[in-house]
Amino acid sequence: MKEIVIYGAGSFAKMMRLYLDRVAGQKVVAFCVDEAFKGDMSSFDDLPLVAFESIDRLYPKDRFLMFVAVGYSSMRNRRSMYEKACFKGYQFVNYIDGSAMLDETVILGSNNVVLVGSVLEPFSRLGDNNIIWSSVMISHDVDIGSHCFFASQTLLGGNCKVEDNCFFGFNSTCVQGAVIRTESMIGSKSLVLSNTEAFSKNLGVPAKLISSHRDKGIVLA
Repeated sequence: MKEIVIYGAGSFAKMMRLYLDRVAGQKVVAFCVDEAFKGDMSSFDDLPLVAFESIDRLYPKDRFLMFVAVGYSSMRNRRSMYEKACFKGYQFVNYIDGSAMLDETVILGSNNVVLVGSVLEPFSRLGDNNIIWSSVMISHDVDIGSHCFFASQTLLGGNCKVEDNCFFGFNSTCVQGAVIRTESMIGSKSLVLSNTEAFSKNLGVPAKLISSHRDKGIVLA
């Protein structure tokens, strides 16, 4: 039996516990958060809630796997938490929904989520710590970095390249061959027809650069 500790204690972490527990041969046994956010809480979703700073003593890396479950409200925070868990030496699990379709040639990193009805076509690559929500279409030969978020019904054309920490809103579309640079944000229903700039917010049909978030990164309410 694979025993898993979830790093996070919000709505996404609760949902991921449900999904991860549905996979035969594995079970979530605890949650953890940074000491500064734990307060007096000792449990979450009826499981132990412990400080991340103590996790390697209570749930050692040679016995337990980890899943970092934090949403998109602060994209840089998603990356930071994953890297802290990596520093402690933990191995991670992926969650691929049974209804998702991943070609056998797809290369997967770790701590990825691919939800209901999403498709990854041949020769695509997915780095680490990405969230692909339901009904997302990743076409052939797409190269996706790490720590990205794809909202429902995102569509990426063939041979696109997505760098790290990018965010795609609902129903966003990128034409084939587009390069989405580091920390690009693509707004809901936007159509990307050309390469984006790093740290850019892009909205509209066609999508246009409207602002930069180089200092704070992508932060959503």
